[in-house]
Amino acid sequence: MLGKMELLEKKYQKLIKGFVINKFRGDIDILRPSFQKLKQKTGKPILGTIPIMKFDIPDEDSLSGNAKQIIWNKKFVQYLDKEIENLSRVVKSSLNVKAIGDLIK
Repeated sequence: MLGKMELLEKKYQKLIKGFVINKFRGDIDILRPSFQKLKQKTGKPILGTIPIMKFDIPDEDSLSGNAKQIIWNKKFVQYLDKEIENLSRVVKSSLNVKAIGDLIK
């Protein structure tokens, strides 16, 4: 993240308000000390760390090589609702929602 920030022009660096680590796999306690170091170097906080997780939601576009034949019936939609709810619960619990809200005020 630090390298990417350094590659951006200053006018674009100002647009970044913080970082979210996505698809994290491993021990968060090992990663946590680096949050302060990154903030010291960039002036931007880590707003959350979303773990890597498996979920069964259809691909959003046709770029995937594994296109599924989906039958959009009531049972599938209910299943999909549960998967999306689970995903949103994990994401919400992994983010500092208050800090994000404060940034967009």
